[in-house]
Amino acid sequence: MNLDSGRLNFVGDGMMDNLHRSAKYYQDLVRRTADAEDLVTQLESDIARARDALENSLRGYDSFDSLAFLRNFQGPWDFSSVQESNSLIENSQSAQDVIALALLGMGLPRRPLTGRNSGQPNPSVVMGLAADIVVAARTLAVWQGKTLNHPLGALAGEFLAYELSVRGRQYDSIAAELNSELFNDQMIATVMNSVLRFNLHDIRSIRAASTGLMNERFFGARDRVHEAKRSGAGQDSESGGQDMNIMVNECRLFGAVSVADVAEQTRIDESTVRAVLEFFSATRPAADDPDPILKFAAGERPAPWGCIRDDDEALILNGFLGEDELRRDIERGLIEAAAANPKIAGKSWSKYDKRRAVYSESRTAKTFEKLLNGCEPRWEGQKYVGPIESDEAAILHSEADLSSIRTQTREFESDLLFVADGVALCVEVKAGSISGKSRSGNAKRLATDLQKTLKEGNEQADRLTKLIENNKGVWGGNGEWIDLSSVCEVHSIVVMLDDMGPLSISMNELALKGIISTNEVPWIVSMHDLIVIERTVDHPAQFLEYLRRRRSRRLATMVNGVDELDMFMWFLNGGLYFDPDPREVAAQIPTDMRFNASALMRYEKQSRVRLGTLTDPLDAWFYSQEGLSSTTSSKPTREEQPWVEQFLEASESAHSPGWLRFGADLVGLSEKVQREIGKGLKEQCRRARVGGIERSLTTHSTTAHGSWLLTVSAVPGGAPTDHLPKYIDAKQYQTRSSRSMLLLYQTDGSLTESRYRGEPQNRTAEQDQDIQVSPLRSLAATFSQLPPSARRSTKRLNGNRGKKNRKRG
Repeated sequence: MNLDSGRLNFVGDGMMDNLHRSAKYYQDLVRRTADAEDLVTQLESDIARARDALENSLRGYDSFDSLAFLRNFQGPWDFSSVQESNSLIENSQSAQDVIALALLGMGLPRRPLTGRNSGQPNPSVVMGLAADIVVAARTLAVWQGKTLNHPLGALAGEFLAYELSVRGRQYDSIAAELNSELFNDQMIATVMNSVLRFNLHDIRSIRAASTGLMNERFFGARDRVHEAKRSGAGQDSESGGQDMNIMVNECRLFGAVSVADVAEQTRIDESTVRAVLEFFSATRPAADDPDPILKFAAGERPAPWGCIRDDDEALILNGFLGEDELRRDIERGLIEAAAANPKIAGKSWSKYDKRRAVYSESRTAKTFEKLLNGCEPRWEGQKYVGPIESDEAAILHSEADLSSIRTQTREFESDLLFVADGVALCVEVKAGSISGKSRSGNAKRLATDLQKTLKEGNEQADRLTKLIENNKGVWGGNGEWIDLSSVCEVHSIVVMLDDMGPLSISMNELALKGIISTNEVPWIVSMHDLIVIERTVDHPAQFLEYLRRRRSRRLATMVNGVDELDMFMWFLNGGLYFDPDPREVAAQIPTDMRFNASALMRYEKQSRVRLGTLTDPLDAWFYSQEGLSSTTSSKPTREEQPWVEQFLEASESAHSPGWLRFGADLVGLSEKVQREIGKGLKEQCRRARVGGIERSLTTHSTTAHGSWLLTVSAVPGGAPTDHLPKYIDAKQYQTRSSRSMLLLYQTDGSLTESRYRGEPQNRTAEQDQDIQVSPLRSLAATFSQLPPSARRSTKRLNGNRGKKNRKRG
């Protein structure tokens, strides 16, 4: 979809349906609103009206019965048909949370067990009213953020809207893995036991026992009803009536657990079980407490959250002790204990905080090692000398006298540096969490949190990036020079242990507000999303190409979205691409080649992108792996042409020169160009078989990281190839390409050898003269047209739903 004013593309599954629903909602809201000031009043009125209607719909029923019934009614029991792109607020966990809050606000009404059918609230009615509250609260958050007198007001509003409506932000298997690695650490387990009186094993055992009891009771009743019906006894028998009562009426009998029940199942001491259930529960509020629905609308969600407790009984809510929220919940408890008892619990928090930082750096290092096919970090926790002023990197060259510039420099520390095939990744790791106040829409606190995390991490990574780019090395903290002259391409990355939601995608907003003050845009990614990408991407070269595009300043100004994994899936699907500035392309071509005005116009008028949900195929694969879905789903992939795939597999296994950097160049080509080169290679193989001599084709392209040259040669057995390295060196010199690759093939298309030069050649008058008299094709003929585009026609990754081959930028 394009809009003439500003031209906006909507990319994502289910986007049009979502847009229509949003448009209808906002049209109705505007119709009922007199002016901007009245909008807040109108939304607050909508929330109050929906709350009153919701309470009326819930009145007369037992709170535990209603919540257990709704949890069971909403499901899902099997994730085979679950698609985020088709999800609706009225079917969401956030709506179920609102119903629970409404019942708490009503004083958590309870009714005695009678064994008789007293009915249940209408699920569609109460979920619809709860959804109205979520949507109005989300709209209110966005609007108040935009009108807040603070540079980060709009971003704080969007972040709050995200927090109000999004649940299940991590894949369970990865969240569980991270929690196990962190909280099973002996020191941290000791801290948890001493401060919270339970550990991770206790939490998981209690979750398993509680959900096991719930399932045993519900499915046991269901199976007995089915058996009675099969045997002819029917549900009118006493036992059949009791089982039906459990399933649809007095649902607390399957949905609630007692401390004694869980302790018996787990063989964990009752005091520990009680400590866990109390920690992760909400209970009946005091009479003078603010209404929970109004607190929710203001950004105050109960936390920790997982069950509702009444006396010694706990009603299990959807998401009970979920892995994706465990770390933040545990940290809340440790922080609160530290505030209450600084001498003892405060020291425990300090121990935890330090261990968390060490773990985060170690886990990040392991993940990048896998992404880079086993390449170990060049360093971890390296102290180095850097300039106090970020633009003075040049004073720290390899011949610098450190004593003479002592006042202009100081010691810094780099978390991680990876160097692979001429590519350096400067990685900073931030283990701190975004505070509860930031998540509740407090723009001032959000600014403070981002200052400590994103801004600090980006400046640290950018400082090292500039030193490497300018000086090809750094001075270590011990005063010794660390040579990094092999590095030709540098990327800055900030890895966050915490989930950042829309914050990591809003790079342009962060840059405009001063959080990202550097010229280069870092890649900001959560630990969870980094691991998902590592387990999904097929080749390190694909990862590097994703990183190149992800860090593009153009991308930061052109794309608005919520989820990093939507961005990644867009890339796998052939997107995440914007046409380069033709002026920058022309600058990499050593001729007076002119680009036409239409090319510049196309560049300047490219559509901005609003990125929606693209993760349905990724979700399906993870659900299949985690046993949540009965359907087997394959891993999403980015398809490359066979000759590219062959090069990637061969070069990566051997780590031959160019395996990563030039591999990314090939991955960056459009499917059409890859296919044309592959077709040309087949033709050269045919000609070589017939003629008995070597046959070649040469092509070139430009990137944001320099131009490159590729020669592919088909060589029949016994044919000489000594001339080819000299040819490609001469051609690289002539075209001023920053790097070149020669690929040799047998006539059956099998890759046999490669030869890579990763840096541009030094210019000399003698070689200039040699090139002028050489038989090389002229520059005018070589660059008769602009280099080929990297744009791909994107394909949907989720089977046959919807239209295929839709353009997505």
